[in-house]
Amino acid sequence: MIGKLGEILEGWANVVKDNFNAVDPQTKKKSEKRLLICNECSMRQGNMCSPYIFGYHVTTNERKNGCGCNISAKSLSYKSICPLGKWEQV
Repeated sequence: MIGKLGEILEGWANVVKDNFNAVDPQTKKKSEKRLLICNECSMRQGNMCSPYIFGYHVTTNERKNGCGCNISAKSLSYKSICPLGKWEQV
């Protein structure tokens, strides 16, 4: 539980830092790549990975619902993962 909370806090802290161009360049680059993937995802609703929409994990083919996270913040959390495994190569 603390791990997920830490990821959420890291993501939101980086959203604030991003407003001041203070995000670590490696994290920023990773976030930009992740957002390109999310832009094409059917589970995206606005800026949220919708928990009401499901998809299939890219490697396990397991049915997964969206996580309900704010995509901008989650993409800036270095350790966060996509519920569908789409960020694994980024």
